[in-house]
Amino acid sequence: MKIDNKNIASQVRLLYAVIPAVVVLSVALIYLLDVASGMLPVIIGGGVLVAYAAFAMLMHYNYIMVFVSPEKVIVRYKALWPIRTDNNSIEINAADFAGYAIQKRGLQTHLTIFKNTPGGKAEYPKICINLLNNEDVEKMKRSFALLETIKKRDA
Repeated sequence: MKIDNKNIASQVRLLYAVIPAVVVLSVALIYLLDVASGMLPVIIGGGVLVAYAAFAMLMHYNYIMVFVSPEKVIVRYKALWPIRTDNNSIEINAADFAGYAIQKRGLQTHLTIFKNTPGGKAEYPKICINLLNNEDVEKMKRSFALLETIKKRDA
């Protein structure tokens, strides 16, 4: 089963680029047309940009692709920050898959993948899954449950 949020992720990425540009251009236009004097437009524009940055950091939206098969679990994700971010990937053989956890903390929902290692159970970094809709989250849960059932049957 493959779950992918590329459509909504591209829309969020576009908004992350457009909002600061609109704010900066609006403040520049106000000064260019000499509509307002003083620092009020700059203060308001700066406040909007700070609020925008706080929202972007708080929500920490990610593009995420989850692929679950009887052989492998693959999770690819990338932060949708307006600045450059790394592409991240988790690839686990199904035999080493040790489970998952979905935790909701405030406004964020995180997916954590676990792997069996010789030293015990390892935990991969948390991945924010806020952009996945409820249907996709349920598909992901069913896929992981099916993989765990297949593992128990084969054991």
